[in-house]
Amino acid sequence: MANREIFSKLIKSNVKLSTRYDAEGREVQVERREDSDATIKEQETFDILIKAGYYRACIKGLSAFDKVVGGMTWCIECMCDYDIDIDLLFHENLTIGQKIALVEKIVAVLPQMKCPYHIEPHQIQGLEFLCIHPVIQWLVKKSVENREERNLRLKKFAVGQFHNHYQYKSDKKNLEKMRIASNYIKRIQQIYTPIRHYQCKDFSIEDEKTRVQMTLLEYDGTLANHVSEENSANDENISSSQELKCEKLLKNLFLINEEDQNRFSQKLDTTLRTALKKHYREFQQEMQIDAKELTEQNQLAALETVKSALQRKVERNQADLQDLLQSLQEQEKLAEKDVAQQKKLEAQIEEYKNVEAGVKTELVSEVQTLLTQHDDLKKEESEFKEHCRKDLAELQQQIEELEAFTCQSPEEREAAIFAEKERIRTLKLQLAKRNRGIVAIQRQLDNIPDRTELAQYQRRFHELYNEMSVKHLETKQYYTFYNTLNDKKRYMEKELSLLNSICEAYNEGMMSSHGREEFIKQFETIVHGVKQTETKVRAKYNEEKRRRDMLTEELQGLIELQRQYATAVKQLTRECQRCEQLQQHLKSIRKK
Repeated sequence: MANREIFSKLIKSNVKLSTRYDAEGREVQVERREDSDATIKEQETFDILIKAGYYRACIKGLSAFDKVVGGMTWCIECMCDYDIDIDLLFHENLTIGQKIALVEKIVAVLPQMKCPYHIEPHQIQGLEFLCIHPVIQWLVKKSVENREERNLRLKKFAVGQFHNHYQYKSDKKNLEKMRIASNYIKRIQQIYTPIRHYQCKDFSIEDEKTRVQMTLLEYDGTLANHVSEENSANDENISSSQELKCEKLLKNLFLINEEDQNRFSQKLDTTLRTALKKHYREFQQEMQIDAKELTEQNQLAALETVKSALQRKVERNQADLQDLLQSLQEQEKLAEKDVAQQKKLEAQIEEYKNVEAGVKTELVSEVQTLLTQHDDLKKEESEFKEHCRKDLAELQQQIEELEAFTCQSPEEREAAIFAEKERIRTLKLQLAKRNRGIVAIQRQLDNIPDRTELAQYQRRFHELYNEMSVKHLETKQYYTFYNTLNDKKRYMEKELSLLNSICEAYNEGMMSSHGREEFIKQFETIVHGVKQTETKVRAKYNEEKRRRDMLTEELQGLIELQRQYATAVKQLTRECQRCEQLQQHLKSIRKK
């Protein structure tokens, strides 16, 4: 004790003793230097964990080691996308060995997560926040990014599931309309698909109108009939020459079957190919001529449009130019006036400077002071006049009230005075009542503890509970120690009494052979009794040991069950949050 006091005097102000655990789990006191940078990093580390959502770091009853290890475990659990074959679960009832093993697991996991910072287990146990802070910062950043990515994935999955299982009424109606319309379109296309029934014998016809009629007759005679019907509607008298021409065209065609149609699409004779090539060249030349004419016409139209736009722009710019010229002339006139006024002011300033140069500086400063005083006096005079006007108005009002009061009869004056006194008394009573109510409410508010006091009460109750539990454990240990010593004393007394009786019986029994036999029998009886006692104690010891093993197994099972419960609660919380998000999304979709 004296050595501790001697060495404690040599410890500097920034060195404190703190309790740590060695490799065997024993408490030892080590020196801990207070570093301002480490303190700042510690607070920043806890602030980062709180902002990230780890609110256990706000609890003041927890140690810094529990906050750091719990925060790192929480961050690693949030980053569950990494393929890490390890079980990290932190809770407050971990033993020293379990905490050390958990720290070693965390340090082993960090390189697998590609953490850019290196940290050792002893740095976490020693609370070296200069090394812990960047690791915590990186873990929090990764956990936040991972949570955001997970939220996006869940949102996309929920939207996809919704579109897979649900549809809006408008979408269903549109799909049904499109399906019905597509069926009708297919039927119409099947009905009105052109089918070639005839083939031309002579492809040397150059008349365009004749080729058109031949083509219509080739694909369907009904088209020609339809055209003839429309023409008959316009002109009922068809000439015989047109009928002869139609018959002549029909003679130039021959009927083909389905096999000829398929073969015609694959094989063409030389004459047909030559005619088609010639027709294609003529058609291409016509298209080029038409395209050139159309391009020239488009260019002319574009040039006309640009010309009209430029003319409108020129007219608009000319109008703007006239406005600007007028404004410029006005500005020049104003500038001339300003220049003349400036010259006049400069002349006056020069005159004043000449006058000031001829006057003494003391006189000038005195005049300036007098001018300032004059301005202040004018301001005070105006304020005084305003104040006098207000006082005069108040005095006139009081005089009028007194004149009206003096004009009254004595009975009316007494009644007015009495009424005024009653009004004042009533106001005083109301004021006293209001003050009593305020005082009562203030006392009630004082009786209610605020958050700070409640926190102090809670912290004090927690400390008292911890002290009571420690004292109870200490008292229990004292009782156990006392019972052990008492049993030891009782067995030693029995041993002494047995030894004394053996010594007394030995001296008496050695005198004769009969006494020797009696002594041997008594000694055997004593040995048998001692063995029975030893057997009972041994059985009791084995029973207590078996009970201890059973309780240890039960404790391990409960710890494992608690771990499973914690995992299940965590999964249930995630599913509940996911369900709430989906319900909110579904409500928002229904509102839309």
